[in-house]
Amino acid sequence: MKSWFSWLPMTMFLAVIWVLLADMPLGMGTLAFAGAASLIIVLMSRRLRPFLARPRRIWVILKLAGIVLADTFQSNVAAVKIILGYPKIEYTPGFVSVPLTLRDPHGLAILAAIINYAPGTLWAGFPESGEYVQLHILDLPQETDWAAFITERYEKPLKEIFE
Repeated sequence: MKSWFSWLPMTMFLAVIWVLLADMPLGMGTLAFAGAASLIIVLMSRRLRPFLARPRRIWVILKLAGIVLADTFQSNVAAVKIILGYPKIEYTPGFVSVPLTLRDPHGLAILAAIINYAPGTLWAGFPESGEYVQLHILDLPQETDWAAFITERYEKPLKEIFE
């Protein structure tokens, strides 16, 4: 029974997006087409996903979302200061390798998105071994600080959620 309902949230989400984006009057025809089209898309795309994510610990997810929002805001402010040159700040761009213990592909995808959300940081490389991730940092005062920052603030909660 669980497998039948695993596709329902995405189907409903796609149907709502279709109705909101369609430049048509809201009626039974629009709703029927949105529902049918989204159901077909979801059922056909299930074969593209070898396995589904199984996130756990909703409180850790909410805490991580708050941390990401705060860090992204702080990073935006720092990037604007660097770009506008206020005050005259010397910055040193560089690359840093962060060792990873996270192995879940969904967790790694979210980690990549989190790192790329903040201006000034970029996911620059990921070897097949998955032992580390290479990041480009706009202002890199010390490598060890960044590795510990990424590991403690992002990787640790993602391991709790996905592993």
